[in-house]
Amino acid sequence: MSNIPDEYLNSDYDFGFTTVDADELEGITTTTSTDNTDIVVTEVASEVSAQISSKLEEVESKVNAVLIKLEGIAEGSDDFSPETIDVGRIEEKLDKILAMENAELLSAVSEQSEGIRAIIDEVEERKTLLTYQYKVKLKEVEALVMPLLYHLTKNPEKEYILWPDRADKVQGQINKILELTRADV
Repeated sequence: MSNIPDEYLNSDYDFGFTTVDADELEGITTTTSTDNTDIVVTEVASEVSAQISSKLEEVESKVNAVLIKLEGIAEGSDDFSPETIDVGRIEEKLDKILAMENAELLSAVSEQSEGIRAIIDEVEERKTLLTYQYKVKLKEVEALVMPLLYHLTKNPEKEYILWPDRADKVQGQINKILELTRADV
């Protein structure tokens, strides 16, 4: 009895209760937050991967078009020679195209990572707020439950507990607890 706070020792409450272990509740909250983060990261990674594939297909298409034109020139012209093609110039253009595509892709990935960071920050802020609200509500529920436990520990040497009108008293406390636990946060 020495562990019971003084604020509960002189209470008139008599009622029953059910609790949830704090470790179970923390495990559920943490798992949900992590799962949401994993979902966001997976979605962004899929989107970026699709964009990369699309850009590579575009570049491949352009290279194939150049090769087809080169083959057409080679087949249709008697005076065609490989020396007439400036391969260095083609390579420069391909390098420029690849550099532009890489820059665009890097920009898209950068924007996505900033968005992910913002979402993660928002989730963390919401988690902090919910944790605070959870602790406040838990303290209020504690104030409703502790008097019952205290009263049940009175006179432990007696074998029976006389509890007239317990249904009304317990129902009143149940209603108070439901008001706390079911109220919108």
